[in-house]
Parts: sequence; C-alpha cells; structure tokens
Amino acid sequence: MMNAPQQAPKPLDAPRVPDRAMLHRTLLLVVLAGSFGLSQARAQEPASRAASGVDWNALNAEHLFNRAGFGARPNEIDFALRGTHEQFVEQLLTGFTAPAEPLFIDLPEMPQRRDFESREDLDRALDGFRRDERRVLTGFAGWWIDQMIEGKHPLQERMVLFWHGYFTSSTRDVKRTGAMVAQNELFRRHALGNFAELAHAIVRDPAMIEYLDNNQNRKDSPNENLARELMELFTLGEGNYTEQDIKEGARALTGWRTTDDKTASYFQPRQHDAGEKTILGKTARFDATSFVELLLEQPACPRWVARKLLLHFEGVEPEPKRLEEYAKLLRASKWELKPFFRKLFLDPRFYAKDMLAERISSPVEYLVGCTRRLGLTVPPQVIWLGAGQLGQRLFDPPSVKGWDGGEAWITTSTLLGRGNMAGMLIGVVNIEDVLRDDPIEIEPDDGAMKDGDTMGGDAMTAGGSRADDKKGGKGAAKRRIDLGPEMGGLQRFTNEFYFPRINLTARMQRASAARDTQIVDQLGSELLPVPLSEASRAALLEFLRIERSGLALEDGKLLTAGVKAEDVLRRLAHLILSLPEAQLG
Repeated sequence: MMNAPQQAPKPLDAPRVPDRAMLHRTLLLVVLAGSFGLSQARAQEPASRAASGVDWNALNAEHLFNRAGFGARPNEIDFALRGTHEQFVEQLLTGFTAPAEPLFIDLPEMPQRRDFESREDLDRALDGFRRDERRVLTGFAGWWIDQMIEGKHPLQERMVLFWHGYFTSSTRDVKRTGAMVAQNELFRRHALGNFAELAHAIVRDPAMIEYLDNNQNRKDSPNENLARELMELFTLGEGNYTEQDIKEGARALTGWRTTDDKTASYFQPRQHDAGEKTILGKTARFDATSFVELLLEQPACPRWVARKLLLHFEGVEPEPKRLEEYAKLLRASKWELKPFFRKLFLDPRFYAKDMLAERISSPVEYLVGCTRRLGLTVPPQVIWLGAGQLGQRLFDPPSVKGWDGGEAWITTSTLLGRGNMAGMLIGVVNIEDVLRDDPIEIEPDDGAMKDGDTMGGDAMTAGGSRADDKKGGKGAAKRRIDLGPEMGGLQRFTNEFYFPRINLTARMQRASAARDTQIVDQLGSELLPVPLSEASRAALLEFLRIERSGLALEDGKLLTAGVKAEDVLRRLAHLILSLPEAQLG
C-alpha cells in the first residue's frame, strides 16, 4: 500500500472553506506585526558542554549552520551532534567533502568591427555575443547556487557570497562574463584564506579595474575611484584618511589596466606615476603593492574588517571591547581568516539568546535555505532569478557598497514576494505570480540603466557620472531591475518541467506526527531556522483546524486524507515559510 499521493496538488486560486480568507488575514497580521519572539523552544537533545563553554545541542548546531552556511537539513543536525563542538567547527573550516570541480566555461569571443562588411552584420553579431554572454552567466550563477545548496563546503560558499558584496563589481559596468566569473573564482580561492593576499589581488582583478575605472587611471590624468573605495569600503572606513590621501593613492595605482577582452590585467610602466607620494603621513614612491601594504598597517584596517565580518555573521553591531579583541586577532594572525572564524564559532557570545534571532537572511540565503530544508531539487536558475526578484541578483549588486542588508531586505512587498517564491517551490503558487513581468523599482542606489542592459551598453547616465551613480549619489535615478531575456525561457521551462518532489505526508508519518500540534511543531522544526513564536504557532494551529473541519476530519486523522492531506500540508508549509521566523538566519 502506498502512502504517497498519486499526483501533485494543483496551485489553488480560490479558497475551499469560508473561513480561509479570514485566517490568511490573521496570519498576515502576524507576519507584518513582526512577531519574532522565541517563546516556543525547539525540542532538544541532551546538551554536552563543550570546552568552549557552549551547550552543544540541536538549537546551537542549527544556529551555526544558519550563520556559517545556508541552513541545515534535519539529518545534518544529527551529524553535527555526533562529535564535539570543536570537531564540527574544524569540519566547517575545511569542508565536509572534496571541493567541486571548477565549472568549464567556453567564453564567447566578442565580434570585431574589422571582420564585418556592414554595421548591420556587426550589430547582429553583437546581439548574438550578448545572448551568449547571458547564457554563460546564467549557467555559472546556477553552478554557484548549486554549490550553496549541496553544502559540501558551506562556509566557503558563504564567504564567496560575503566577498561578492564586499569587493563589489557588477555586470552592468564590467560587461564581460569572463571577468565576473574570474572574480568569483578569486573569492573562492581566498574565501577562508588571507585577507591581505585578497586585498593585493583585488586591485589587480580585471573586473574591479574595469568596475572602478582604473583603466582610465593614468599618470597624466589620475582617476580616484579605485583608490577611494579601497580606503573607504575595503580597508579603513570613512574618517581614517583625507581627500589628499585619495589623490595620492590614485597615483600609486596608475598603470594597472585590463586586456581588451577583460580576461586579464597587466602593468603598463609608462602610464604609472613613479614619483614620490605622501599617503597617511608617509612619503615614498608608492605603487599598488606598497600602497596596499600601507593600508593594511593602519590600526583602522583590522577594526574595519573585523566589524564587517562580525556584523555579517551576527547581525548586530559588535561591542567596542569585543570588536577590539577580534581586530587584534586578525593582526596577530597576519590576516589569516581561519583563526578568526575558529574563535567566533566557539565563542559563547555567538550563541547568546539575543543573537539567535537578530539577523535577517538575504534573498539568496532565504531561498537556498528553503530549498535545503524542504529537500527539493530546484533548477538553480530559479533561485538566482527569484532572489533577483526579491532584490539580490548575484553579479549585479546595486552599488559599490554592495547590498545594505539587514532590515533593508524586508518590506511589505518583498515579504509577500518571499512567501510566494517559497510557495512556488512547494507547488502551491504559480510561477507567473512569482516571476513578475514588471521589474522591481529600487530607490536611487546605483546608476540608472536601460532595462535589459545587463551585459552591454553605456554605463554613463545623463547628467551624472558613473562614480556618482555607483555610490547612489544625487545623479542616480530610480533603478529598475530587469531580469533579462532569459526570463521567458525559464518561465516556460519551469511550467513544463519543474515538479516539486516532496511528500510532506510521508514526512509526518515517519515522524509519528498526526495531531495538529504535532504536525505544526514538526514542520516548524524542519522548515524554520529558529523556533516558532507562540503567536505564529497559534495561527498555524487555527489554519489546520479550519482545514480539517472543511474535510470533516477529527484531530489526528488528517494524514488519512491522501492527496487532500498533502495539499493542506503544502499550504501549511507555505504559511510557515512566509512567517517572520522564516526570514531569520
């Protein structure tokens, strides 16, 4: 006898019971009220006190998975608790299995004017080139999402995502997929390595050189963009340098350029200003290497990097004493990152109760986490484009500052959008309701581009400079995120071929969860990164009561309803993943 339903429930457009609209309004009020309390504790295995002083239990193991990766599948929590806290942290630092093989990429070659007899022929070739560039970028983005979902080295991929938002570059300005892919691989090589080495590499990175206009930085006409962001966003932070330091730093970076196809960088001595420069009170013939070394020597640098890391992994501003402690560790370890993370992930403060629900997940983290907890096999491009719909499109950050993060991720629109995207993954929401026809509009935070001009076109906006727009300055217009021509094909593919391979009825049967309270607690435990609040739990129980009443079933008999039971459970899962608790990580 088979327990699994014979067919997937179809997306629902109309309520089946009179009270459902009322109940959904109740749940929406719970969501919008921001009921993030954690009064309903997760069931715990007996905790073992680690040498670090941390109770090594399921709650803390999941917290570590959430912050050091992209959430945990239920069996991964059990795996983490088989050993000690210290042993698991070491596994996070080294990865659970061998790293994935690098993706082989066949980059298209840009057509050259000299090879075509007419402008029309060249334009057609350029259109084909841009399509091929989009295809390669879409393929690589899917491969990256797969690495996050598979979880072979979750901390590494988490750090690749962090560096992508820290040392920001965008396809809108770089306009070469190969350069963006190479930068991503640079972040992967240095993800958990040495910050100093990464800082030296980034000023020679072709994507960064193009993005921050260092190709235009010549000894007779310096361009300050790279020097400014290197000091302001990458190493020191505002208030720790002067405008004159930026001007002199720009001179030190002259001469570094990219090849025409932007696949490599090189140093052009005749364009380098080899004269003496005075930067941060020191005078020397600074070049790119000695300039970066000077920045790394400044007391502000380890504090800046430590603050960025602590804020990312904890979601709150670090206390001054604690920040100084971690900054000293960075300097003492000569910028090696693994000692920093080893200390952080064994730090009892990292597991304090007030840390557990303080960080809002980014759209990528949310969707990858949903996919992992549901155990789904989802076309990775769906996650990529879905995250773009919610405001985080990989390879296209909104400005040189990256994504603001935190509470900026959540608005009424994006909160409902997250729930709809989760519903599409489960199979209770149509993809047309998720992948909107109208691009998102975002307030000024980067240069205004023509819709669809992700891989080509001029980055200069009328009346403003590229630097102003990247910084979100006065010249920046409201920005529309257009997900490009690949959307139509993906929409057709998803409608025709995507089938959510999930059986929540069987899951509940295996867990012996039959009564309403058992089902809500079990699904909440499996699908949420933090425990359910009392208010959310009560609303979900009311949903199940109404659904059972509509099916004329007693409490404890829902799982006997076959396909109808699966339909109810999927819609319950959709509601769970729409709750405030689901947005945390």
